[in-house]
Amino acid sequence: MRLRPIVTILLSGFVVASLVALGWQSRSTAPAAPVAPGSVAKPTAEPLPANRVVATYFHGDVRCPTCRKLEALSREAVENGFAKEIAAGTVVFRAVNVDRAENKHFVQDFKLLTKALIVVDERGGQVGRWVNLEKIWDLVGDREPYLAYVRATVQDFLQASAAGA
Repeated sequence: MRLRPIVTILLSGFVVASLVALGWQSRSTAPAAPVAPGSVAKPTAEPLPANRVVATYFHGDVRCPTCRKLEALSREAVENGFAKEIAAGTVVFRAVNVDRAENKHFVQDFKLLTKALIVVDERGGQVGRWVNLEKIWDLVGDREPYLAYVRATVQDFLQASAAGA
């Protein structure tokens, strides 16, 4: 019966590896969520810019390879395309798990049917105009058009925000 200790060791290793992976994943998707439409953002240590554009990729607990690719491409489009604006706080990218109790309201707030990238014009801590970038599902297999689509939308929101629209 030398098999029992080996099985115990293997199962223990699996449990430890799973716990480490879950802890890493929860930290990677834990940034604060954007405020709901019409609500007011909670105060932070640093004052928020009066206007900012928030791009949020909404996902659930179960994440297929396509869903992970949607997030990765969305993050790349925003973070690489708007590095200066991110540093200034006028553009923000977030990933939010809507299966967490504190984030479930976003499903109704933004009429989410599945994983989605929502771009929001946030003014004075309140959500104004927003759009669901539904074409990400059609473009997920074509990197450059995907990046261009996301960047064009964020740029449109930035220009409207700067113009005071």
